[in-house]
Amino acid sequence: MRFSADIRLALIALLIWMPGAVARPIQIDVAVEDDRHIAKISAQHLAGSSAREDPNFSLSGRPGDVRAGPLIRLSVLPVHEFARVVPELSVIQLPFFYPDIGAVHRALDGPLGKALKMAARDRGWEILDFWDEGMQVMSGNLPYTHARPLQGKEFVLLRDDPIAEIELRALDVWSRRARPTSLAQLHTECVVASRSATLQQIQSEQLARVHLDLTLTRHRYEGWVVAMRREDWNALDAASRNDLIERLASMRAWQRDEAARREEAAQRELVRQAMTVHPVTPATWHAYRAMQPAWERFLPESLGAESRAALIALAAGAAGLDITHAPHETLPQPQQRTP
Repeated sequence: MRFSADIRLALIALLIWMPGAVARPIQIDVAVEDDRHIAKISAQHLAGSSAREDPNFSLSGRPGDVRAGPLIRLSVLPVHEFARVVPELSVIQLPFFYPDIGAVHRALDGPLGKALKMAARDRGWEILDFWDEGMQVMSGNLPYTHARPLQGKEFVLLRDDPIAEIELRALDVWSRRARPTSLAQLHTECVVASRSATLQQIQSEQLARVHLDLTLTRHRYEGWVVAMRREDWNALDAASRNDLIERLASMRAWQRDEAARREEAAQRELVRQAMTVHPVTPATWHAYRAMQPAWERFLPESLGAESRAALIALAAGAAGLDITHAPHETLPQPQQRTP
């Protein structure tokens, strides 16, 4: 069958605009190598099961691995790492700010999440979703169910973490940056030092070998950002964009439930390995919160005073925190001895 020139041009135009007709494959780069990590598992869920992978998606082994052919890159990065590019993200890492992970979800699903996506857009990125890992807890050789056992202790940090340094100083705790290259080296560091991390991290680090106690402070959010550079986002046709957004939205509840399930499983395994779990009372948790400095101090000064205040206000609404008059509670001070 022969077509006129006009008909051929019309057919070409139709093919270009048909959903998926010229879809470019999307490579999902996950900033973790362990296939058992919640971020890697969530990325695999997005791409499809190993038995029937979606041809429009490919899951890279590690950041930097690229398959042959023109690819659109979808990045899955830790919030703390992506905050170097979008410093506004520091507001969802505030310690003793969000009373539970539900408050974090309210923040990310509401006006604060929209503001963070706008901030990323201004810096050349499109944030498509946030994925959970969990809330940090404290492990060591004492239960930290009140502040006294913390004072003078040392916590080891496995990454550059200015927020943790401020948090720990406020609790009268030392912090030390460590760069272990093996579990044995990490355990040597942690024999005398405590650790603040998610339950899944503590399990993967096998800290039950050196720490006796696990205190469920659940004081700081650890999450992941699903994002794409603006040039890659703009290269997708409208149908592909909508499909990606819908895929991520449809798996959000599953992802959050799966992260929570894995945190619970990690806690059970740590208990099985002889760690003792210590809950903290709401009064103790709020006492820890009251020891922290003004929230704006945790956010980078590069944001400016007005931006920091606006972010804190948006976050406080979701956290149920009244910041209009927040008197700092203080723990009782030891009485001076009279000579």
